[in-house]
Amino acid sequence: MKNRKMRLQVLLSMALVLSLILPASLLNTASVMAQGSVTPMVAAGVGHTVGLESDGTVVAVGSNYWGPCEVGGWSDIIKVAAGEFHTVGVKSDGTVVAVGDNSNGQCDVGNWTDITQVAAAAGGYHTVGVKSDGTVVAVGFNDYEQCEVGNWTDITQVAAGGGAWGASHTVGVKSDGTVVAVGSNWNGQCDVGGWTDITQVTAGVSHTVGLKSDGTVVAVGYNDDGQCDVGGWTDIVQVAAGDAHTVGLKSDGTVVAVGFNDYGQCDVGGWNLVLALPPPQEGPVAIKAGDWIKYKYTITGWPAGQPYAEWIKLEFLSVEGASANVRVTLHISDGTEESETMSVNLVEGGGEALGLAGFVISANLTTGDSVYMSGFGDIAIEGETTRTYAGARRTVVYASISESIPYQGDIQLTYYWDKLTGVMMEVSMTYPGMTATAKATETTMWEAGPPAVGMPWWPWIIVAVVVATGLVIFFMRRRGKGPADTSG
Repeated sequence: MKNRKMRLQVLLSMALVLSLILPASLLNTASVMAQGSVTPMVAAGVGHTVGLESDGTVVAVGSNYWGPCEVGGWSDIIKVAAGEFHTVGVKSDGTVVAVGDNSNGQCDVGNWTDITQVAAAAGGYHTVGVKSDGTVVAVGFNDYEQCEVGNWTDITQVAAGGGAWGASHTVGVKSDGTVVAVGSNWNGQCDVGGWTDITQVTAGVSHTVGLKSDGTVVAVGYNDDGQCDVGGWTDIVQVAAGDAHTVGLKSDGTVVAVGFNDYGQCDVGGWNLVLALPPPQEGPVAIKAGDWIKYKYTITGWPAGQPYAEWIKLEFLSVEGASANVRVTLHISDGTEESETMSVNLVEGGGEALGLAGFVISANLTTGDSVYMSGFGDIAIEGETTRTYAGARRTVVYASISESIPYQGDIQLTYYWDKLTGVMMEVSMTYPGMTATAKATETTMWEAGPPAVGMPWWPWIIVAVVVATGLVIFFMRRRGKGPADTSG
């Protein structure tokens, strides 16, 4: 029992330092995320804007007073919606997550399952979800019975309405592309009778926006903040109306926005929700069955007397196309070892075992390409260089991450990956009171270069003779001159 307890302490201490060296450990996964099956979309609340990226992650800008922008840790999301001061996301397994204002229970979606779509509205304090069987669930503010949807069936899409000042209107698109609207029309938000060729509509608190089939956008209603100034937009594939701002998603994944921006909810100019595909590999995967690579750990500042990781070894047991079975063995200073085998996609990247994560990224990445690191987001490849690993000069790409750990301090991480194979070559960490590096020292993936050869001995003899001869001649000439004769 004592040995088991000691073993647990060792593993926990190792997990601590390894998670600092390689943050994508058992808690985080590092991989290159290619454009997947998730369709990017935007959503708009009162003071914030949300974007769903093609890899299932979510970004947000604007007012975060109630926490509606706390979506940085979300992953595997397929739909998003933005309410007054809250944000909702549907995961691929049909469960739902929500952050932000929950004063009316609008974020109480933790027990929802089998959901295909959610809706919330700027100016609204409730959330609605559609289940795959066509039934509907809802939580939140219900004073007007807006959550009384328990008997609804055969539903494919829902929208949640609301109004910060009591205003409320509903808009619908007909199969012929015309639009109908009912409700409050104080600001002309229901003046959509002349609209044609519309494929999608979205309603703000006091304005209405329509997307036409040619990618242009129309809008009516309250425009004191410029939220209806969408006449110049083109190539739009989806629109979202907030309280007093409007957001448009373009076909290339970039985002535009107009309207009220006091909270930065329109600051989406740097967004691109369609993550680029990794560049294709030329020829077969550069890794073959039987290849192995070994990394040596160098750690300073480790607690005295505590076992530590000495080396870790990756063995590619089999390679079929882009799929490989990899055995990972971790050797500890007390002589014990841990080992496990996993499957890794050599093109998409990934790999996670025994504290070493992200040990393969897509090959042939270059400066400016993006590596997705869970917990850190998109990390840009900063450049490429040539370094020596396992006895050979290799072209590597590299990226750096700075992270602050509460109550512990700031860390700096630097990664190097072999450009040809995508295999990690080195990762180093600088942390208050501790430094750690895992570096590739042995491998069968390439041949070590010849040892450095110094200059042959004989040129040095020639140099010495020439220098000595020159010095002798110099001093003899100085002695031969003597003092000048001044007698007359």
